[in-house]
Amino acid sequence: MRITALIMLLLGGGIFHSHAAHGLVTRSRITTTPWWKSMQSAIMEIQRHGPGNYSTEDQAKQALIDAFHWDEAQNRPCFKPLTARPTFCSAAVWAATLAALLHWEDKNHRRAISPEAWKALLPRMVKDGEGPWGYANANGPGFALLVHRLGAGINFTDWEKARPSDVLKIWWNDHIGGRERGHIVILVKDEGDTVCVWSAHIARDGQPAGYGLRRIPKKSMKRVLFTRITNPSAFTRASQLQDEPWLTGLMTHDTTWAECVQRCGIDR
Repeated sequence: MRITALIMLLLGGGIFHSHAAHGLVTRSRITTTPWWKSMQSAIMEIQRHGPGNYSTEDQAKQALIDAFHWDEAQNRPCFKPLTARPTFCSAAVWAATLAALLHWEDKNHRRAISPEAWKALLPRMVKDGEGPWGYANANGPGFALLVHRLGAGINFTDWEKARPSDVLKIWWNDHIGGRERGHIVILVKDEGDTVCVWSAHIARDGQPAGYGLRRIPKKSMKRVLFTRITNPSAFTRASQLQDEPWLTGLMTHDTTWAECVQRCGIDR
């Protein structure tokens, strides 16, 4: 089975009913495209061009920047997924998030995000904590803090609440910040003792470097944090987002989980 078909099967299978059962889908589902479906489409759009290799050097950051160019006629970005190579985990998640926002707007026949907000959301060469991409690329709970500040979703830690298309931050050690070892991914399927995720990964066990699915044992994770986008239209507030020196500081210094909970509105 091709990986794009596998992603569709894993991300799409039963998720609609799972969200409805947990009160996250309303009657508007009849006429609107849900967020999970837009995220599924974004991942498949990126993945169909292959893994593309892995790098955290400036070359990969520039590749992410070059993958989004401004469409004057549409007054919003245009995404070229083939350009976003090589890549790294937070770049993969950000590319998928922006591509999903574009898809969500198109399928729901609305322009919920202002041109000013779209321009703020575009990746650029910035420090952690500077602008939306600087939040999403930061150590610690950067992506979670961004979604919380925008009012675009919820943050939590309970595996029982997790659903496919949730963004998952994984910590491999006990540090949060400058000394952390972590990974950010999109949840595809909870398999019990292991979890299937999509992101950009280093080469391992014969699997190529770059975009793709990986299965990760839960026992290897010291800490997890889920972020679910429930209000995509809130990304229109991106142009008012203030830089966050706390995240900039996490480039070199550690913080506590209690502070993360307080700043990001993290639920159990």
